[in-house]
Amino acid sequence: MRNTKAIVRVSLLIGVNLIVAFALVEGVLLLFLHVPAITAVSPGPVRRLMQQVYRHFARGLIQFDSNCARYDPEVTYTLRPGSCTFASLEFTSELAVNRLGLRDADEALDQPEVIVVGDSHAMGWGVGQDETFPRVLAARAGLRVLNAAVSSYGTVRAMKVLDRTDTSRLGWLIVQYSDNDVIENRSFRDHDNRLPITPQAEYETVVGYYRSQRSYYAGKYVFRLVMKLTRLETPEPVDQAAGPVPPTEEAGLFLNALLHASRTKLDRLRLLVLEVSQDFGHPRVFIPALAGESRRPGYPPVVRELRTVDTTTLLSSDDFYVLDDHMRASGHRKIGEALAAIVRASGR
Repeated sequence: MRNTKAIVRVSLLIGVNLIVAFALVEGVLLLFLHVPAITAVSPGPVRRLMQQVYRHFARGLIQFDSNCARYDPEVTYTLRPGSCTFASLEFTSELAVNRLGLRDADEALDQPEVIVVGDSHAMGWGVGQDETFPRVLAARAGLRVLNAAVSSYGTVRAMKVLDRTDTSRLGWLIVQYSDNDVIENRSFRDHDNRLPITPQAEYETVVGYYRSQRSYYAGKYVFRLVMKLTRLETPEPVDQAAGPVPPTEEAGLFLNALLHASRTKLDRLRLLVLEVSQDFGHPRVFIPALAGESRRPGYPPVVRELRTVDTTTLLSSDDFYVLDDHMRASGHRKIGEALAAIVRASGR
């Protein structure tokens, strides 16, 4: 009997201690998530852990937010025309979306002189409409600029957007690249330069998944973190890894998408390509690889004459949010000003 009581007491003590420890860890995670300034001054491993907790368990994706996006049978989704609010732990931003589902005014669709295509970085994830680098470029260069970037678009869908726009006065095409574009670009090549599009029912399922992830319940972050670390959690619907890709192949996949994903004639345009990434610890090699690959014989003049912009010389870690891997307004301003200087210097 004594042994039984002792076992019960020990078991209760262990249980209480586990609950207390669970609650303390959850409280610390909540503190670091909701006060990013603390995360910012934390050691590197702590900051990286909090970034992963935020990105996997707390961040919404605008392309799967039914208030801000809609299904599209040609490019899977566009932004939803009208206005919406997109918010996260570090920002709240208002989006005004034109009739083509792009984050810009309807007036910007009329004979733009510059079109910027890309993903969430160029679209302006987490910043105000007039703070995006396409708008900074427009103000500094004095040109009509259309921001045609949509969150998570790879180079293929970015180029397909051109087929919906007025390019009659287009002189510059600016393509913003991200390392995850290689997944889409490789799929395009492997399917004989055709891009498989997600069916609407599957898209709506993903929308429902991310909607359910936004709600909070007691112990959510500790529980989800343990499940993920032990690989007991169902993988995220869009959690794809590109795997290692040689820089020259990555550049070749990009150029293949650039030349074959759109019906728009590029031969009369000037091309500018830049890459945006928060990963300063492991410098990307895409831009120098692209600069070399584009000069190889066999590519048309518009490719051989394209210009690249190394944003690592412009940006610092302070130009990005602490938890989110997107640029603050300061990063957009630096890129917009640099692009405007290039365009102005060209005389076109």
